[in-house]
Amino acid sequence: MIKAIRTPDAFIPLRNGTESFGAASPPIYDPDFEISPEQPTTGRGNNQGLEALTKSPDGKYLYTMLQSATIQDGGNSNSKRRNTRLLAYRVKDKKVELEAEYAVQLPVLSTGRVASQSEIHYISKSQFLVLSRDSGAGHGQDESESIYRNADVIDISKATNILGKYDSFNGSIASRDGVLRSEIKPADYCPWLSYNVNPQLNRFGVRNGGAQDQNLLNEKWESFALLEADKDDGDKKDGESYYLISFSDNDFITQNGKPKVDDCKRYLLTRYVRIHQLWQGAVQRRLGLRSRFSGLGFQGYVAKGV
Repeated sequence: MIKAIRTPDAFIPLRNGTESFGAASPPIYDPDFEISPEQPTTGRGNNQGLEALTKSPDGKYLYTMLQSATIQDGGNSNSKRRNTRLLAYRVKDKKVELEAEYAVQLPVLSTGRVASQSEIHYISKSQFLVLSRDSGAGHGQDESESIYRNADVIDISKATNILGKYDSFNGSIASRDGVLRSEIKPADYCPWLSYNVNPQLNRFGVRNGGAQDQNLLNEKWESFALLEADKDDGDKKDGESYYLISFSDNDFITQNGKPKVDDCKRYLLTRYVRIHQLWQGAVQRRLGLRSRFSGLGFQGYVAKGV
C-alpha cells in the first residue's frame, strides 16, 4: 500500500463511541459473537461505504461517493437514505487534498426504497455517470424482475460545495428522516439509460424478469468503463462515439473452495453511446442547463458475454 486517504469524520462509522468499520457479521473465530448495535450510530451504514471511484483523465482529480446516505443523514432506512455524498480530491505531487464535497440525491423507486449507487465514471469536471439500481431482484434472488438498473447522469456545476460544514462526527446534511437541509442544493440528477429494456436484451438471449435460469440478468451491476469507438465501428471520425461497458458482480457461492459452476455466470453489457457537443438536448432540458456541455445520446445496442 502506498497511501490511504481518510474521509471526513462524518463518514466514519461509530459504535459505542468508538470507530467500528465492521459490519453486523461476527468474526470467523467467534461465530456466536453478537454485534451491538448492528448498525453504527453515525457514519456510513453497514455495506454502504465508498462504492464508487473515478478520476479525471489527467489524473489531477479523484472522486468517490458513498453507496447511500450516512446513518445521520437517513442511512438507517432503505426509504430514507437517498442523500449521499460525493467527494472530490485534488492530486498533486503525491499529495491528496479534499477540495470539494457535494450532496447527491439518489432515485426513490415506486416501492419507496432508494436505489443505491454502485459506480461512478468521470465525463467532465462537472458531470459523471452514476450506476444506480435496486436490489433483491435477478438471477438467484426471490424476485426475478428488476425495476431500476440505470446508467444515470449527475451534474455538480450548480451544487453547493458543503466541504467543512457538516464533516464532524455526526455532522448531517439531512435529517434522519432523509430530508435534505434547505440551504444545500444537491447535484442535478438525470435518469438516462436503463439496463432493463427487454426488447434490447432479448436480441442477445438475456432478459430481465421471468424464469430463474442462466439467461436472467444477475442482481448486481457494479462497474462502468467507456471504450472509444473508431472509424471501423461506423463513425465518420474517431472520438465521436463510445461503448459503455458494464459487468455484473453477483456474490458468487463457493463450494469446497471453488466457485459453484451454476453461480458463476457473469454478464457483460455493452451499450453504444454517442458523445455530442450540444446546445439543447434531452439531458440538458432535464437538468435545466443552458450552457454548452458534453451530452450523451443512447444508440441502443447491447451485447452479452459470459
